[in-house]
Amino acid sequence: MSLILEAVQVSKEIEGRPILQNISFGCSADTRLLIRGKNGSGKSTLLKMLAGITEPSSGKIIGSAQKIGYVPEHFPESLRFRVKEYLLLTSSFQGGSKVSIEQELLKLAGLFSLEPFLHTSLKACSKGTRQKVGIIQALITKPDLLLLDEPLTGLDAESQQVLIQLLKEEQIPIIFTSHEDTLVTNLAKEVLQIETGQITLQIGKTVPKKRISVNCRMREDLNDLPVSQLHFDGKIAVFTVEGDASDHVLRELLRKNCSILDVRELT
Repeated sequence: MSLILEAVQVSKEIEGRPILQNISFGCSADTRLLIRGKNGSGKSTLLKMLAGITEPSSGKIIGSAQKIGYVPEHFPESLRFRVKEYLLLTSSFQGGSKVSIEQELLKLAGLFSLEPFLHTSLKACSKGTRQKVGIIQALITKPDLLLLDEPLTGLDAESQQVLIQLLKEEQIPIIFTSHEDTLVTNLAKEVLQIETGQITLQIGKTVPKKRISVNCRMREDLNDLPVSQLHFDGKIAVFTVEGDASDHVLRELLRKNCSILDVRELT
C-alpha cells in the first residue's frame, strides 16, 4: 500500500535539548494513528513537523498529501478576524470554489452550533468556540490528511460526539493525540509510543457502556432506541447504552433535536 506520509529517523532539538529521537513510521490511506507519550515528550512537536510548520533537526518527512488539515492544541487567541472571515480566508489558501467552501462552512457551523458566532470576533469567543473554529478550518477544504492535537479539549459533550462521528465517517488518514478515552476507543487503530518509538496495534478494543443524560422535548424521542436503566427527571432523561450502540443513539438524538447534556463511560 502506498504511503501518504512517511517519517524517516526524525529527531528534533530545541535550544540544544533533544525533544524527539529517531522516530520512523508510515501513514497510508486507512491510518488512524494515536501518538501517545508523557507531557513534554514531543507529541505536539511531532504533529507540527508532520504539518510542515517546523522542520526536523535530522531525518526527513516525505509526504504526497496535497492538503493537510491541522488542529493545534491551543488555538491562537490574538487573531483580529471574525469567525466567518477567518474561516473563508484560511480555506482560500487551499484553493477550491468559493461557493462550495461557503456551503461546507455553513454545514459544519450548523453541526457544531456555531451559527450565532459567525460574525463574532475571535478574540471575544470562548475557548470552546475557538476550538470549534479550529476544527472547522481543518475540515472545510476536505483534506487528504488530518493532524489533530487534543481536538476534544474545550468542547461540550454534544460537540465532542459530533466530532467523533465525523472523524469515524471520514475516509482519510488521521494522526492525533488525545487524553480522552472516548476518542481513543472510537478512532485509534494503532498507537505510536513516543518514548520507545514503537507502534502497536489496537487489538481487541473493548467499548465500555456509556451513561447519557439528555434533554428531550418528548419521551417518545427515546422509543425504539437501545437504551436501558432509563429514568426521567422532568425533561431530563438519563440512561445506559452499550458502547457499540452509543454512536447510533447519539446520532438519532441529535437528529431529533435533543440536547445532549453529558456522556460518561461506565467502568
